[in-house]
Amino acid sequence: MMHNNLFLARQPILDRAENIFGYEFFYRNTSGECLIDDPRHATAAVLVNLLNQIGSASMFGDIPAFINTDGPLLLTNILRTLPKEKFVFELSASMKFNGRIYEAIRYYHSLGYRFALDNASFHPDYFEAFSTLFPFMEFAKFDVMQTDIEQFNFLPNPYGKMKLIAQKVEFYEMAEAYTSLGFEYFQGFYFARAHLITQRRIDPQYVEVMSLFSLLQNDATIEEICDTFKHQSILSLQLFQFLRSVHPEYIEGIVSIREMIERFGKNALMQWLLLLIYSKSGTKAIDEKNSHAVFAQCRIDRMVFLLQKISPDFTKSQMEYIYFIAMLSLLEGLMNIPMESLLRTLHPTYEIEEALISHTGVLGRIYAASLKMESGDVNGAAILLKSYGVSPETISSWRP
Repeated sequence: MMHNNLFLARQPILDRAENIFGYEFFYRNTSGECLIDDPRHATAAVLVNLLNQIGSASMFGDIPAFINTDGPLLLTNILRTLPKEKFVFELSASMKFNGRIYEAIRYYHSLGYRFALDNASFHPDYFEAFSTLFPFMEFAKFDVMQTDIEQFNFLPNPYGKMKLIAQKVEFYEMAEAYTSLGFEYFQGFYFARAHLITQRRIDPQYVEVMSLFSLLQNDATIEEICDTFKHQSILSLQLFQFLRSVHPEYIEGIVSIREMIERFGKNALMQWLLLLIYSKSGTKAIDEKNSHAVFAQCRIDRMVFLLQKISPDFTKSQMEYIYFIAMLSLLEGLMNIPMESLLRTLHPTYEIEEALISHTGVLGRIYAASLKMESGDVNGAAILLKSYGVSPETISSWRP
């Protein structure tokens, strides 16, 4: 049975004045449980759920998001698609390091990406494994339940240049003790528990993601890529939400899916698809297509059908506008993004804005008629398109 909801946990990190400094996001499986079999999958799933589906604006806004990071993920260029100022990548004490991962961290640090040691320790084995990374670390997080606080008083402190975070703080006395040691940030039940976030899943089919990735590996043209996106509506929705989350400048003023893809670039698109593959996003839908994907594709196909009936000699730009208006309307309906918020980000043309808000102009009438058809109101759709010569019989002839 398909799981229709995604789960993600969020816990604030506070400064000494108990202002929220950042949020840490935790993986949860499709049952809402913290069971991690594959760390790479867990990291990718957190990023996909956070950026492709829920959106960064409501989850962390302009403050840093702390993400537990898997070593092999650092060997890809996926991080390059993410803005360095928005994220802090935590390195687990259980992570297996080698020379390639060291070089990847050094490289990303040189670009301005931020890292934190998770569950840092004074144990000699920890020093042996992690000390070469200390110059690249901005934060060190200590589990107060596993740390002997006296060690900070009697041992040389190799973490002195890092900003220190006390985590799993459960009592006032713990917070006070670590404040006196110079810790700047705090996280734990005493301040706030991790909050479980759930939202309707909007996943592409895994085979569709793999097919597009293969297409890009074979140096597909922009026309081939755009054609695939037009027929895989959920991929279009997720890419738009991802760019809205991390690169809103890429979607400002765009008027088509093609323009969105061109601005992002083929290389970045490949890394984004790789993130989807690692997250195993859509694997539950290999044999059965997600009902939201069917709904989304039907709206797009219905609007294209109506455009073809109104203007058999329609222009390429009209067709691009139809796909784009359909996608924006689906973002509001399926991903709960208010249309006003979308339009503030996009700054679209007057024609697109009027179509979406006032349902005016030929594109707006097509959109309004499509909504009528979705509710089974054939006559209502025909009334909207009567002046364009579209009859109820023509509307009734449409088939998914």
